[in-house]
Amino acid sequence: MNLDQCNIDNLTSLWRKMGVEKNSEFTLDGLTVSQTWPNRFWFDWSASAEQMAAIDELLPNLPARAVVPVWLGAGEKSVQLERDLLDKGFSVSFQQLAMYLDLQTAQPEQVSALDITKVQTQQDLEAWTTTASAAFGYWIDISAIANLIAETDVTLLLVKQNGEPVATALVYQTGEIIGAHLVGVPEAYRGRGIARALMHHVIKLSIELDGKYLTLQASLAGEPLYRQLGFVPQFVIKNYHRI
Repeated sequence: MNLDQCNIDNLTSLWRKMGVEKNSEFTLDGLTVSQTWPNRFWFDWSASAEQMAAIDELLPNLPARAVVPVWLGAGEKSVQLERDLLDKGFSVSFQQLAMYLDLQTAQPEQVSALDITKVQTQQDLEAWTTTASAAFGYWIDISAIANLIAETDVTLLLVKQNGEPVATALVYQTGEIIGAHLVGVPEAYRGRGIARALMHHVIKLSIELDGKYLTLQASLAGEPLYRQLGFVPQFVIKNYHRI
């Protein structure tokens, strides 16, 4: 099992579920385009050299909203794409660190009980989207998240304290891989141990789902917590946009 590829396959499969432009002028073999948020224009991990060359030719025509992730674990083709992006006036908007946790040896701690709701209603969906948007500091399209509610392999978690939404997480299973996504706590509620307790819940849930590995893409702010929880670094993901 190539855990590096499994990490990205889980992530990009989730983006597909959120909605892709099937007839976009920017869609070609080896490249997939988000219909709306998260505005990702990404290349397949297994894209051929010919497909990558075609993507390179398309770069100058990408719209301003395009965010092009480069997963450096994919080898030379990702390195070449990064060179091409820099040559064509793109710059790094933000970086993430791909990480994984071996669920076969993980031992989640017993933490104080959280009021965790599995999102199923429109009201909870709106609260989840508002809370996640506040946590990450950018707009999250509710329609993209709404596409996921009926999916049996997706679990949207909303944490509340005293009836107020304080944290979010999205758990997505692809075979033996469980992905933790959009784990966020708005600034007003940070420093209370909410994120740590939520992640222990996610780890426990992932074990119950018979997952073997839990993967994620950590921000700079979240990386220390994930290291403390036993996650192993894999590779850097650089997200490019046009200057």
